[in-house]
Amino acid sequence: MSEGKLKKSYYYMPGEIPPGVTLGEYFEKTCRNYPDQEAFVFRDRRVTWKQTEQIVNRLVLALIDLGIKRGDLVAVLFPNRLEFIYASLALAKIGAVNVPIADRLREQEIRDILSRTEATAIIMTPEFWGFSFSDLIAEIRKDLPSLKHVIVTEKKNHPHELLFEDLIEKNWEESYPDDYYHRVYLEQHPIEADDLLEIIFTSGTTGRPKGVMHTHNTRCRSALGTINGTRLTCEDKWLIMVPLSHTTALVNAFYTSVISGACGVLLETWDVDEALKEIERNNVTIPIGVPAMPIMMLQHPDLKKYDLSSLRTMVLAGAPLPIEIARQIGEKLGCYAHNAYGMTETAISNITSMDDPIEVVCETVGKPQPGMEHKVVDENRRIVPIGVRGEACARGQNVAIGYFQDTELTAKTIDDRGWIYSGDLARMDEDGNLIIVGRIKDIIVRGGENLSPTELEDILYQYPKIKEVAVVGYPDERLGEKTCACIIPKDGESIKYEELKEFFLNKVARYKIPDRIEIMDEFPVTPSGKIRKVSLREFLAEKIKPEK
Repeated sequence: MSEGKLKKSYYYMPGEIPPGVTLGEYFEKTCRNYPDQEAFVFRDRRVTWKQTEQIVNRLVLALIDLGIKRGDLVAVLFPNRLEFIYASLALAKIGAVNVPIADRLREQEIRDILSRTEATAIIMTPEFWGFSFSDLIAEIRKDLPSLKHVIVTEKKNHPHELLFEDLIEKNWEESYPDDYYHRVYLEQHPIEADDLLEIIFTSGTTGRPKGVMHTHNTRCRSALGTINGTRLTCEDKWLIMVPLSHTTALVNAFYTSVISGACGVLLETWDVDEALKEIERNNVTIPIGVPAMPIMMLQHPDLKKYDLSSLRTMVLAGAPLPIEIARQIGEKLGCYAHNAYGMTETAISNITSMDDPIEVVCETVGKPQPGMEHKVVDENRRIVPIGVRGEACARGQNVAIGYFQDTELTAKTIDDRGWIYSGDLARMDEDGNLIIVGRIKDIIVRGGENLSPTELEDILYQYPKIKEVAVVGYPDERLGEKTCACIIPKDGESIKYEELKEFFLNKVARYKIPDRIEIMDEFPVTPSGKIRKVSLREFLAEKIKPEK
């Protein structure tokens, strides 16, 4: 970091997050320090750290008894439930590699993940959203010779299944007495912080999902950075509004709770009414999710009926935070909003500070976490001047060690000096804050002019009739591309193109005004809740064919 204002788009955040501690070791320390404090809440089920440790330790011995050990890959498939917590912590303690699978995935994706990883076991819900995962695994199990154990909760549907509840209710101390885990297992299978902790498959917007590999060090140090940025303490309570099977919740809420002693309140699936109820019922201090969630809260007709006074801040990531929404969070929800940025490969690499003025929160994603550095580069991977657009890159303790069984993609994305290239278009201000403009491939080139969807979306969110919006490009023979604002109106509202065109006048150059609008009931989204813009582009490309 240089003194004064920056000239080049490079910034290093001083500080060091200590390495060398496994997730299992952090868990044991927190259970010692806060045994009687609430650890996790799911609906009416509440468990303290001591109770969590008792269940996890029984599951540890059960897995050892099944022959699962350090280095084995085990899939975990649950919505946001306590069983996901127990399974993940047990795997971390024995040094097995957690392979989280999103509950929205189906046969092709699940078969692909289990086959590629040669998972030894899967721990899962038998059914969710009317879909039987038990039946699916029973059907494809013959094609998965490495899959030795299928562990399900609640009920067994097939003879080969083991019941999760049976495993954690058995008194394993009779078979493995005298602290067998520490005395024998760890002596035979020592676990280090540089060991693989998880392989998490990105939801992606196109193509085959990538298996991102993280160690205990990369994940725990990332979580410590979030603890530092949010000033998290054991008194805090997260509301986990996004899936634990994805990085945003997994690292920044679950792992931070394990390290700090904070409590995690689980929302099984997103529902704005349930979210507001849980905040009031549990005195939640920090909701974590994507920007669409507070947008729905702010637009809730009964918002003022809920007591949200416990909120102190909110962590939002996974999509741009519209400027107007950031302002309303402070005004109507009465709390700070952390604008965060990262990806599966880094978790949160940048986050705004509690000391940042509202302008920084609204317009940037802040600076890197301590010990991290970031830069913006051109197509030749050379650092660009301040204010010039380029590709956002990061280096430091959070970066994944590579992609599972894909050395070519690893080399392409993470260079030999440790920099990871995000594919995101960004620029840096003279204080070192990063401004995300959009995905490089999402940039719309209209008649030779580069347009940022994020810039236009920020303006559209100020229009009072709009509930949600996504700007994408569509093919045009004359200009190459034109712009379309895909809009979900607020309930009872209708929107005409001419009124939006009038709204844009004098706000931006005329060529930036969207060429058309599409009124929609819902947007296609990825399992992590991001708008699937590639699907919107495909929809528009098909729709305009007959118009031509």
